[in-house]
Amino acid sequence: MPPTLPSRYSREPFVESILCATDFSAAGLNAFAHALMMALTLRCEFTLFHAGAGEEADQEWSRIPGVREVLERWGYLEKGSSRREVFEKVAVKVSKVYVQTNDALGELADLLEKEPVDLVVIGTNGDGGAPSWLHHPATHRLARDNRTMTLFVPCSGGFVSLAHGGFTLRRVLVPVADQPDPHPALTYAFRAAVFSTENTIEMDMLHVGDEDVEAPRLDLPDRDYLRWQLLTRTGNVPDQILRTAAELHSDLIAMTTDGASGLLGALRGSITQRVIREAACPVLAVPVS
Repeated sequence: MPPTLPSRYSREPFVESILCATDFSAAGLNAFAHALMMALTLRCEFTLFHAGAGEEADQEWSRIPGVREVLERWGYLEKGSSRREVFEKVAVKVSKVYVQTNDALGELADLLEKEPVDLVVIGTNGDGGAPSWLHHPATHRLARDNRTMTLFVPCSGGFVSLAHGGFTLRRVLVPVADQPDPHPALTYAFRAAVFSTENTIEMDMLHVGDEDVEAPRLDLPDRDYLRWQLLTRTGNVPDQILRTAAELHSDLIAMTTDGASGLLGALRGSITQRVIREAACPVLAVPVS
């Protein structure tokens, strides 16, 4: 059976639909594990998306672990379970989308416009950023970005284990500044507590700026399972975010994206992109609403 949801979930649901954009690298598999366990925990809709070029893409698709296969390995289904039992036993509605194309990013944008989801999960390469199969020079299709919240997962680490499906979330780092508004990131940072087995989750807010500049005034939720603290640093913003996350052994960085866009905005070039490229933990890019 899926893990029992903490009572904290009933108050603030995290998301109700998740799309995992897959490739066949170690990063893609780690992202797949995070997306599947999140969908399992939340009992929400789960979509696997892959866009490839050439006839070999059909063969590549078979390399991604099957949802049933992984759930059997994690102990949530008996071996040989049917497709129907995935929904009946773990309450997860699974769909797969494959598109043969040279423009994976454009196809993903099209899909998100037609069938919006609450969260996209993508694995990041070890040398930085989203995988190459999501890069494409045709920027005219990027204008349709629908402000989708995105979780970027590195090739190793994170708060979910592909091997056994266990998860925990001890510390979340949230960079805060006057602009962009940090409250969307703060909201989803504390809602992510549903993925923690800890009695108390550390919520570290980081303000980087000149010594004479005060941190923004923040409206923080009062929950008995959250412990908030404000840290201040001076210097280069992305450098300080990455250094602080490493020092604190953060399990997740949640940050509001520059501008009004989500996935595509985070990939266009920004402080968020630098953090996504170099962070050792997953990065949740939350668009301004």
